[in-house]
Amino acid sequence: MNKLQNEILKTPSKLNVLQEHLEGSITVNYDIHTLTLDPKLGNGQVRYTNLQNGLQSYDFDLKLHRDIEIPIDSVAPESLQFLYCLDGNCYHQFESDEELTQIEQFQTAVAHSDKGLSSRIILKKENHLLLNIICVDKNSYFEKISKEENHYDKKLQGLLYTIKTKSKHFHLGNYSLKIAEQLKLLFGIEHSNEISELLSQKGRYYLILARHIEKFHAEIESSSNTSGLLRNELKMISDISDFIKIHPEIQHTIKSLCLESGLSPAKLQEGFKFMFERTVSDFVRNVRLEKAEKLIVSTDLTISEIVYSVGLTSRSYFCKIFKKKYKCSPKEYKLKYTAANKKSVAI
Repeated sequence: MNKLQNEILKTPSKLNVLQEHLEGSITVNYDIHTLTLDPKLGNGQVRYTNLQNGLQSYDFDLKLHRDIEIPIDSVAPESLQFLYCLDGNCYHQFESDEELTQIEQFQTAVAHSDKGLSSRIILKKENHLLLNIICVDKNSYFEKISKEENHYDKKLQGLLYTIKTKSKHFHLGNYSLKIAEQLKLLFGIEHSNEISELLSQKGRYYLILARHIEKFHAEIESSSNTSGLLRNELKMISDISDFIKIHPEIQHTIKSLCLESGLSPAKLQEGFKFMFERTVSDFVRNVRLEKAEKLIVSTDLTISEIVYSVGLTSRSYFCKIFKKKYKCSPKEYKLKYTAANKKSVAI
């Protein structure tokens, strides 16, 4: 049996079901399966990641030439689905309902239906869609967490079990940029063959699930909008945060960022506190530190050169804030990374 045949045998039945609705070819990289669309249907791919028993993630990155309906109950039977739309929009519908519910950009949703009750998402043609769905299997995963104390607090666990007992449930959430920030680091990346890199990527899905649960719990407890920001304002915050990450060396000020984004100072600060739980200045400082950390471990630049390249002017100030974040000086961090890297190569 050749390698290709082995990969086909590894393909989860859930992905084979999805392939019946989205025609294309499936490739495998460890336990990450990618369904690449047939060009006749559209452009893009769906990535399936098996996180653990009873917990899977689907990443839809596609643009279709025609409308497609995907029955979630077939692709992820007996599960609770956490949905997030990073770009574009899609629709959800129960078979017993005529009404379509639109899930917009930056919006969350939670769906559940019993076996035999069709629940589907509808993808519209010529709409670039970035959609993540994390599926929690009711039978295996809920049984597992019921045996693990401190996995979730009792109140939250009770909430999840309440949903489990309903024949159907759909909750359309408020907008969230906290989840968007994690998904931006997963969509469009090329998965390497490094086990450590794959584990790091899987870790982000757990973080996304935790954000979903935290947000869902808060919205069930309170019907008020948790952000107070409009979707177009959240988009502006998302865009300006990307701008800062791309250009950490620029001397960003509230005035310059307001001019760049089109937001008022109050909206700018409100957006950053909601999205990152940081002020604008704290966010800029953290971006510079994270860029510096990458330069320390991946280049031969001196500390002074790194300080300048990330937009700071004082080496002593940089060393102070770096040590506060990473618990050691930049020089010590470089030495530890080099030693650890040599040890891993030797093994």
